[in-house]
This record gives sequence, structure tokens and C-alpha cells, in this order.
Amino acid sequence: MLKYLLTACMGALLLALCSSHAVAKSSEPEPNGIQAGGFVMHPGADASIGYDVRDTQGEDDGLAQIGVHFRTKLADEKLHSWDNNVAFNWRQYWGLGNADPDGGYDVKVSSVADIFKTRFFRIAPSVSYAFLNEPEDDNLRADFKNHHVIAGAAFYIQPSAGAVFSQRLGYQFNGRFYSEHSDVSNMENKVDSVTRWNFLPQSSMALEIDFRAINYLEDNKHAIGIASEDSQNASSYPIRIKYSLQGLLFARLSYILGLGYAYENYDNGLKEHLFIMNARLRYDFTSNSGLYVEYKKDFDNIVYGDYYKYHRVILGLDALWFEHLQTDLNVGYGNFDYRTKSDNASRIDNLITAQANIYYHFFPGLKLGVEYRLRDNLSDVDYVKYCRHLFTLNFAYEY
Repeated sequence: MLKYLLTACMGALLLALCSSHAVAKSSEPEPNGIQAGGFVMHPGADASIGYDVRDTQGEDDGLAQIGVHFRTKLADEKLHSWDNNVAFNWRQYWGLGNADPDGGYDVKVSSVADIFKTRFFRIAPSVSYAFLNEPEDDNLRADFKNHHVIAGAAFYIQPSAGAVFSQRLGYQFNGRFYSEHSDVSNMENKVDSVTRWNFLPQSSMALEIDFRAINYLEDNKHAIGIASEDSQNASSYPIRIKYSLQGLLFARLSYILGLGYAYENYDNGLKEHLFIMNARLRYDFTSNSGLYVEYKKDFDNIVYGDYYKYHRVILGLDALWFEHLQTDLNVGYGNFDYRTKSDNASRIDNLITAQANIYYHFFPGLKLGVEYRLRDNLSDVDYVKYCRHLFTLNFAYEY
């Protein structure tokens, strides 16, 4: 059951990532901040109240969150940049079944900088740590406490703005360690490369290569078919290569098209390969509003060496009205094919989603809004079916 819980969590995470594209094109105005020496400091706070309805389970839940954060940046970023952020968030549920009735908190710390920057070359190291009470699972309604550590650096070669060629090389360590479920802890080393060519105004093509070495900790050996007496932890080595084009078809019509190949190789000899693609078409009515449609076919690995293939399509509209009122709407459909390596089990989920956000920006740094989310999961496994409606009222302020 824990395996299905993790796959459901990954599906919810994918939904959140896909939905993150639906934001107004115009960025929010920068708050004033407090200048001290060469830094600008931005303290902030946010709060939300939610109501969660699950039709298939017959249970309604209340949700309240309050958080504070403090971020800093360099006052002059022409030559260098250094951004830091510290955030604390408290989350309280009511009637969550297996979730912690006493609530939980998240702590996040991050730092990213350009330590060596010239006209042609720059290095951007980054590091972050988070202690998370993961959002309760849509189906089994349980929390997962974990420590998440990320550290790495990106190396950029770009002769000048608008140059024909640019190159990015990156390395990242990603470790997630679960306090109460050590059998889902894992560590990942990632190396990636993006080579980009600009051939027309606002148009480019890119070659992306991504290689990862994922180490599943000791308790995962049986789950992916590795004998417990083996001296090394189980591992997998996914690699993907993708070629993409993006640019303008007409003055207001833009596109992104990517085609590639993904391959997964496990220690126990299990292999998986798949042709992947993504496509996005967007029409901008004005500089602050647009309609888009996007499609993605891919697969991803999960702890235990399990994986899922998926098709996902989203139709969305975003707009910023009168420089203050922001609206984001989207609907989506996804087909997810989950595969469990340990016992050859599988399941098919068809996920229907809808999202509507309305925010009013009173002045730079202060906003108030309401959000609605629908997730209707139609699965061939009965106990992972659910239909969820989530309503939240959100407030955020940053100086």
C-alpha cells in the first residue's frame, strides 16, 4: 500500500508542476524592501484558510496555514547576484484520518549566487535545505516527514545577449530522507547539459541531455529485486536526450516543440525506454493575457524502482487586468500508467483537473485571492479513486 501512496503523491506533484505554467505573463511588481549596505531585505508573511471536500470518501476537512519568510538580494545585480531565503510555515488540518491531528510545520533555507561572472562566462552555485511535512496524500490521507537537501552548481557560456550560441552545464545532488519511512529515502546525482542556438529573433533550438544516478537506500533492495546480502545499495540510471524548438509563428502566436528519448536501467537488469515529447501553443491577446494549450508524453521513476508513463494535456487562460487583478484558469486531463517492478503489478489512472485563481494586487507586495482546485481520479484500482474539491482564501504581504 505504501508504494501506491508514493505513486499517488508523485501524480499530485506532477499535477502541481504542470499547473504552475498557468500564470500571468507580467511579473508581479517588486516590493520596496529594506536596503542595508549592499543588500535589499524583504520580510514577508502569508496566511490561508481552506475547505477540502472529498466526494468519494464522504469526509470534509478544514485547513489553515500561516507562514513567514525573509529573503535578501544584492542591491546592484549588474555584475553579480546573491539571493537568500528563509521560510517557516505552520499547517493545521481537521478530520484528516491518518494525518497528524496536531498539525505540522515546514522549514526552508536556500541560497543561490553568481560567484564568477563575466561577459562570456558565469558560475552559479546553489544550496537548499528543507524539513517538510509533505501535503497529505489525496487518497490515503497521510503525512510524510522528510529532510530534503539540494546542492549543485551551473556553468554558463554565453558570449553576449542575443548571441547565436550558449551552453549550460550543471551538477546537482538531491537527497530526500524520510524520518518515519526509511524505505523510501533516496539520493540522486544529476548531470545535465543544455546547448542552445538562436537562429531568428525570439526563436531558438536546443539540445538537452540529462543523466542521473539514483541510489535507493538499504530498505529498498527487496522492492526492486536486489538481494539483501548484496554489499551495495540498489541504484538506477535514467538518461534522457531531447531536441526542442521554440519561437514565434506570428506576432502573437508562440510555440514550443520538444522530441526526445528516455532510457532507464536498473541494477537488477530491468530496463525501460520511451520516446518522449512536449508541445505548447500560446496566443497572446495583449501583453498581459493569453490562451494556451500544452501536451506532454513522458515517464518518471519513483522510489522502489517503480515508474509511471503518462500523457497530459492542459488548456489554460491567464490575464492581468488593470495592472491589479490577476486571473488564471485551466482544465486538464492525464492518463497515468503505473508499473511496479517488484511484483509486475500495474494500474491505470485517468485524472481530470480544473483550477481557477483570482488575485487582487493592492500595491507591490500585498495581494489577496481565492483559489479552487478539482482533482477527479478515475482508477482501475478502487481504493485509489477519489474526487477532491479544494477551496482556499489566501493573503500574502511582503515589504
